[in-house]
Amino acid sequence: MKKKKGHILKNDKGQVGIGTLIIFIAMILVAAVAAGVLLRTSGVLQTKATATGEQATKEVSTKVIVTQTVGYTSDTGGNRNLTAVILTVKLASGSSPIRMDDLILSYHSEDTYTSGILYQGSGNRSFNASFIKIVTNDSVLEHGEMVEITYTDDDSDLNLEPGKTFTITLQPKSGQMETVMKTVPDTIRNSYVTDWS
Repeated sequence: MKKKKGHILKNDKGQVGIGTLIIFIAMILVAAVAAGVLLRTSGVLQTKATATGEQATKEVSTKVIVTQTVGYTSDTGGNRNLTAVILTVKLASGSSPIRMDDLILSYHSEDTYTSGILYQGSGNRSFNASFIKIVTNDSVLEHGEMVEITYTDDDSDLNLEPGKTFTITLQPKSGQMETVMKTVPDTIRNSYVTDWS
């Protein structure tokens, strides 16, 4: 078998020298800048994705549960109407803590609709909160705590007659709504009503 002999090219020259080195360094710098931009962009996107995920989790999991509803009347005599509703509230399992300032109520009866009822608001757009189980002494509802939310008849909005149905919704600024619907008994014998029709 014959061996092939390689041909040597005598007139071809390779790239050597300072020009090649400058081009090589420039390519490395461009690649480094591009990598830095990509890393910075991915960091910003990761931060935004994390914030969006946390907000979505908060909106899905933040919720209160009404454990008891009590009606109250300040009327005396035989012709009594409910003048206040007291809701005993706690956090749902897995819920984030809720500031009372971030809880919005709405009230609806056959004759009235009031929305935007706020903690320590004004007039008929206000509810009071009294903590009955306390973990930390602040206006934030946390796990292990219970609060009584009282909505009264300021400006005559809650003058509920016997047989009337009402609905109260509790909506955290971020989270799920809780709705309570009750019908006032046909006869109100005592100051407090716990047995609903």
